[in-house]
Amino acid sequence: MTYNQIVTKIQALLQSHPMIKETRFASPTEWLGWVSQPLLPVASYVMDTGNFNVGRELIYQIQFWFIDKSGVEGEFETEVVGNMHSVANDIVMALRQDRTISIDTSISWTAISEKFEDYLSGVTLTFNLTTFSEFNNCDFPI
Repeated sequence: MTYNQIVTKIQALLQSHPMIKETRFASPTEWLGWVSQPLLPVASYVMDTGNFNVGRELIYQIQFWFIDKSGVEGEFETEVVGNMHSVANDIVMALRQDRTISIDTSISWTAISEKFEDYLSGVTLTFNLTTFSEFNNCDFPI
């Protein structure tokens, strides 16, 4: 699969989740500076490193953030982290069921506690997504 195909697949998966109101292909530190703020809860991700392994294996490292407002005093932080943890789990499980890719067997997650402005909390996780491609053919962008 090409880079564009992986981005399209991830975007469609995130947008299909009933709890996610908006997705962003950028880190929170990037989109928090934009004029238009996302509808919350938001799922954002970046995919800016990877490997071309021996054979046909292509590895993409993806970092996700699942974020929502936790209240001015963080009074809803536990609920928000719990909800976003469940969303992250749903996304990981959906990716594990996809037979065209594979992802790491052990994935660590980290709670985000008012890490960004606007009293946002949630979870972040990073893992490798592996796919196979024919290196003897060119994959032209579509």
